[in-house]
Amino acid sequence: MKSALFVDFDNVYSGLRKLDPAVAERFGRHPLEWIGWLTDGLGLPEGLDEAQARTRRRLLVRRVYLNPQVYQRFRPSFNHAGFEIVDCPSMTSEGKTSTDIHMVLDMVELLQHPVHYDEFIVFSADADFTPVLRKLRRWDRRTTVLAVGFPSAAYRASADLLIEPDRFIREGLGFGAEVDEAAVPAPTPTVTVPEAAEPTPSGPAAANLATELPLQQMTAWLRAEVERADQPVPCARLASRLMAGHPGLAPEWGGQGSFRRFLEALPLAPLRLDWSASGGHLYDPARHVPPRPLSAPQTVRPHPAASAWGSDPSLFALARQMHDAIGMPLLSPRDFRALLEMIAVDVAAQPFQLNETGKRVRDRCREAGHEVSREAVNWVLRGLLLCGHEFGQGHDDLPTLSYRLVGNLLNLCRREQLVMDEGAPALLQRWVSGKIVPNAAPEVEPQATAPTPAPAEPAQEPVPESVPEPAAATDQSTQP
Repeated sequence: MKSALFVDFDNVYSGLRKLDPAVAERFGRHPLEWIGWLTDGLGLPEGLDEAQARTRRRLLVRRVYLNPQVYQRFRPSFNHAGFEIVDCPSMTSEGKTSTDIHMVLDMVELLQHPVHYDEFIVFSADADFTPVLRKLRRWDRRTTVLAVGFPSAAYRASADLLIEPDRFIREGLGFGAEVDEAAVPAPTPTVTVPEAAEPTPSGPAAANLATELPLQQMTAWLRAEVERADQPVPCARLASRLMAGHPGLAPEWGGQGSFRRFLEALPLAPLRLDWSASGGHLYDPARHVPPRPLSAPQTVRPHPAASAWGSDPSLFALARQMHDAIGMPLLSPRDFRALLEMIAVDVAAQPFQLNETGKRVRDRCREAGHEVSREAVNWVLRGLLLCGHEFGQGHDDLPTLSYRLVGNLLNLCRREQLVMDEGAPALLQRWVSGKIVPNAAPEVEPQATAPTPAPAEPAQEPVPESVPEPAAATDQSTQP
């Protein structure tokens, strides 16, 4: 598949640097590493015909746009990786560059090129690229986007494939590749030879038996993985672990040609596959909330742990609305409080490092009996980092973390034009800090806009009823 790559270096590097300076440095110093992952490790976007779906990416165009006044030191790395380097110096006193218009013009120019480019890959979280993504779709071109941060819903919906930042850091940059507590390689199937007198199959019959037994074992293993998970399981994780346990399974995937077709051919019902979110997920509809699609909010459905939200129905309703609109993890108030407390405990004991801290916090939560996924931990950590919080500066207590997280949530909701009433900031504060009113009999129905008074607790910072809109040139800086 013929692809063209466009990298807004300033945008991606600054976003990664907020998460972890070491991650940003690796992105800038070793582009060949993540280029190899793009061509060999990242799946293809949806909507390709059968012939295209069986091919690999060919990056015919590699262009990086950077400010030479600030990032000149990374120029040799991209030059050695075969990139065309487009200098975009600052044009204003505020440091605004012409990167956006350069990238858009180059993409439109390639639409008229004699070579038919099947895919346009854009590395930027700037929502200004939303119109050009829609134009590319009208011209029947596939689009793949890496947006470090929390891209707007319109930007996500305009892309055919959205690369999750955590996945790019873990797989593309090789940073903090974790082995989950359940992430041992899938067991290699063993065949027990019966002692009966029946002859052992040979020829085609033996080949069919050897294929059938591993597939049965893989199906059972996939079911077990979903059964033990508290959230939908990313297909990328399943694929990597199957390949570790069954060398040679990829790239043919049992003759199916792709991991997606391989999964769809297995008898996994009643489990379901959902490809609307990046990379796809396998889940149990009886136990899991379906993944949030990239193109539209989900239909509201009951949450299996709704009883843990106390006697205020408006709290769960608001949390569900936030989850559908901006992807906020749908944790119960007690789990959310435990998560923030474990973050405070961990960063007080050890220096903050995004991947290692995330793993330790997840483990601490589960040891304390709270079902908090690694994805939820990373979402909260990234939100705090991208809104300007600095860990290890003496302000990592629960009141400060919850206050800043709520401020970040309100800014994200404004960006998505989500209308909330005056009581929403207080409800959000009660949600993330775990201050709920337990179920009681008889249950008193609270007013729609007035939160039920929380139990008395030590004084903490005021609820952020209003968070000033940041004045920045790009959409990235307004995201957490």
